[in-house]
Amino acid sequence: MAMEEASGLDLNWFFNEWYYGAGHPVLNISYKWNDTTKTQTVYLQQAQDGQTFILPMAIDIYAGGKKQRYKVWVRDKTDTLIFKSTTKPDLVNIDADKVLVAKKTDNKTLNEYIFQYFNTPLYLDRFEAIEAASKNQDDKGAQKVLIAALNDKFSGLRQKAIGILTANKEDIRNINTDLKNAAIPVLVTLAQKDKNTLVQADAIKALVPLKDPAYLNLFEQSLHSPSYEVAGAALFGIMQIDPGKAMKLAKGLENDNEGTLTQAIVAVYSANGGVEQWPFIYNKYISANLQDRIHLTQKFAGMIGRIDNPKYAQDGIEQLKVNGIKYKGSGAGPFMIKFLNIIKEQRAKLNDTASAKAADEAIKKINEAK
Repeated sequence: MAMEEASGLDLNWFFNEWYYGAGHPVLNISYKWNDTTKTQTVYLQQAQDGQTFILPMAIDIYAGGKKQRYKVWVRDKTDTLIFKSTTKPDLVNIDADKVLVAKKTDNKTLNEYIFQYFNTPLYLDRFEAIEAASKNQDDKGAQKVLIAALNDKFSGLRQKAIGILTANKEDIRNINTDLKNAAIPVLVTLAQKDKNTLVQADAIKALVPLKDPAYLNLFEQSLHSPSYEVAGAALFGIMQIDPGKAMKLAKGLENDNEGTLTQAIVAVYSANGGVEQWPFIYNKYISANLQDRIHLTQKFAGMIGRIDNPKYAQDGIEQLKVNGIKYKGSGAGPFMIKFLNIIKEQRAKLNDTASAKAADEAIKKINEAK
């Protein structure tokens, strides 16, 4: 009532749909241009079960270098909207303000999405275009969108673009060659200079699989970042190029690390370290919160399996058992058992019968726990 009084509008329809009603609109949007009549038709179908929603929205039509905005109300399950245009539109942007709470299937062409990225104003406009480009990475226009997105003014879209380039088995080497060659110089610049440390870290992670010694200096410089994300990504990169150097640098980072940097140090030590590095890994593991412990478990278990000290191995096995029992209700039991089985085999190969037996007993205790 207060909103009706302030706006001077009857808002019963709105509260009936969104407060007293259930569900949300599921829109299927398609288009048809008639060159003879110079008309652009937009077909809007609400595919959800249940009620039909009344949807006020803005529609922007880009044609002939100009943008024309129309404000419309969609009231039926199936609506047809017709607009006059002197030339075929480059883009019809439905819900141009991106305010509808709806699931949309928008049947635009790739060229329309490419136009959308470079000519529309909103974050979500460009997000949609990047999504479309990600599915067409062999197309030159889509490649231009993805490279431009690496330099988008919004850090979230820069991260999204990096994520797309590394989504193929998390390795940029597996993407289209032309796209890769265009992206790598941009990623180097982002790794060096981006003001958002999460973007910096993602750019470094994208470069790591290349294992290129040319990036060693960049990674070493990034170790001095105040961001644990950036420093951790850099240490991972150094480990891929020069494991010995990574070991030496990790030692200097032991007193100040969290999150990704801790995981990177543990990765370096578990792959290349021994009994001297065990206390750091063990103490980090037992003092970590549950989420970080889950991330560290694989590397922790890897070192348990190969360390040249049965007591250390059995201390580690005990920690995996404790976690498996304590968090069994959250699904940790099978997770820990998987690693304990691997450890049992590894310790048996080292003729460490006591540790192999301890792993076997730990598995039984977890299985028996309620």
